[in-house]
Amino acid sequence: MPLAVVPMPDTPPSESPSLRAWTRGQPRAYEMKFLLSESRARDVETILSRHLSLDPHADPTLDNAYRTTTLYCDTPAFDVFHRVGRHARRKLRLRRYSESRQIFIERKHKRGERVRKRRSVIDELELNRFQDVGGESAWSGRWFEELVVQHELRPACRVHYLRTAYFGATAESPLRVTFDRDVRGLPTHDWNVDPFFGGSEVCVGEVICEFKFHGAMPGLMKSVVQSQRLAPCGVSKYRRCLAAAGVMKMPKEGWGWPESVPFEQRGESDA
Repeated sequence: MPLAVVPMPDTPPSESPSLRAWTRGQPRAYEMKFLLSESRARDVETILSRHLSLDPHADPTLDNAYRTTTLYCDTPAFDVFHRVGRHARRKLRLRRYSESRQIFIERKHKRGERVRKRRSVIDELELNRFQDVGGESAWSGRWFEELVVQHELRPACRVHYLRTAYFGATAESPLRVTFDRDVRGLPTHDWNVDPFFGGSEVCVGEVICEFKFHGAMPGLMKSVVQSQRLAPCGVSKYRRCLAAAGVMKMPKEGWGWPESVPFEQRGESDA
C-alpha cells in the first residue's frame, strides 16, 4: 500500500532537504549514500517511484535522468581532497543542470551524515568574475567569491553524470532520493561548468544512490534499506575522479555505519 505523500508549505517540493531554511530546534538535514549494482539500483528505484514524484528536470529522452555537471574547488595543495583542517568538512562547488545558463554556486558542510548547504544562482557569463576577484561587490556570487579568496581555492575537477531524482514528503520529513550513473571526471583549473563527454570513468557498472531527509530516517526509506539490505558507505565523486585521472591517490573509503549508531555520532565519511 503506497505511503501518503503530504505537501510541504512555502517550500519548493523538489528541493533537497539540506537546502531548506533551518532554525534552532528543528531537525537537521541528513544525506546517506549507497553504492549499488545497476540491478539493485533498479529494484530500489522501482519501489520508491511508486511513492515519490520525478524531479522536474527529468528528461524522458534520458530515461528520466538529467545531465549534471559539477565543478569542485580545492587548494593548490589539495587540502579538500586530503581533508586538511577546515577543509575536512567543507566543499565549494558550482553546478549546472543540462545546458542551462543558470549556474548554482554552493557551499556544502558535512559532519558525519548531517549536512548543511548554502546556494545561490548566477548567470554563466558571471563565471569570469572568479578569474578577476575583488571587483563589484553587489552581486549574488560575492559570498562565494570571498570564500574562494579567503581559503585560496581554485577549480580542481569537473565531474559529469546522469542523475535520476525523486522527491516527496511524509508526515515525518521531506525527502529526496537520487541515482547517479555514468560518472566521469576531468581535472581542470578553469572556471568552466560546461557538460562534457570523455574524461575518466569512475564507479563503472555501479550507481551512487543517496537518501536525503530531515531528522530520523523516514519509514519509507527505512523499509527500503531493510528489505534491500542496503549498507551506507562513503562515495566521493570528486576524490574518485581525481584518483581515476591519476592526479591523486585514493584515500581509504567505503566504510559504513551500523544502524544502531545515531547519525549525529557518526564520523567523517568519503562524501
